Amino acid sequence: MLTLKIKDTEVEPTYNYRLYKNIAGDDKDKRKENFYSFLDGLFSDDSITIINFFKAVAGKDLSEDEVVDQLDENGLFDDVHKTTDEIITGLATSGFLKSEIKAWKKYGDRLLESMKASLKLKSIKQEDKEMTQIQINQLEENKKSIESRMDLIK
Repeated sequence: MLTLKIKDTEVEPTYNYRLYKNIAGDDKDKRKENFYSFLDGLFSDDSITIINFFKAVAGKDLSEDEVVDQLDENGLFDDVHKTTDEIITGLATSGFLKSEIKAWKKYGDRLLESMKASLKLKSIKQEDKEMTQIQINQLEENKKSIESRMDLIK
């Protein structure tokens, strides 16, 4: 279960716009980019992203060290994949955040399509085409993994 003890009270994440702002930061021009980077970290099972998520949940009520200590005590690093799945489930079932995840997936799809289109350009050097193809392959593998994890939520 995803909880933090804040001021002697067990607190579960509230998946709303305030959490989004805490995750994405104060700079309105960078919020989307920051949130997309956060999602990339979640789907990559990055433990630092878990810490950043719980820092966002705690707001300014807990220091980073206090957050990490609680996560360790609660065993949330023991199975990082399970923890990120719980976070993803919470994000994907909340109105605003759910729409942001859908926008992130569409962004990834558009990026993949534009990379594929660039392979058809005659002005691109062969070595650049090969590198782009490697990146396309990696993105497609990531997309499959993301879609399978999202299917578990539905």
